[in-house]
Amino acid sequence: MSGATTVTITIRGRLSERLVAAFDGMSAVPGRSCTELVGPVADQAQLHGLLARVRDLGLELESVSVGEPGGGADAGSRRREAAVQR
Repeated sequence: MSGATTVTITIRGRLSERLVAAFDGMSAVPGRSCTELVGPVADQAQLHGLLARVRDLGLELESVSVGEPGGGADAGSRRREAAVQR
């Protein structure tokens, strides 16, 4: 990862405003059975810090998606997605 990259961290369940606040700089997108935390991440160290926070708060991680802002497969952006085994 070089430069700021948009990351989506999907957490099982709906997060309270207090828990979302623990992920400063990330926006919460609530779904039916999960919450997506979306925001810019400067480097791998910051991403690892966010994932450690998920662990430390006892949240259940569903997936992590790393991609370029505004890009999708149709836009030709490089996108890597790693699903966490349940």
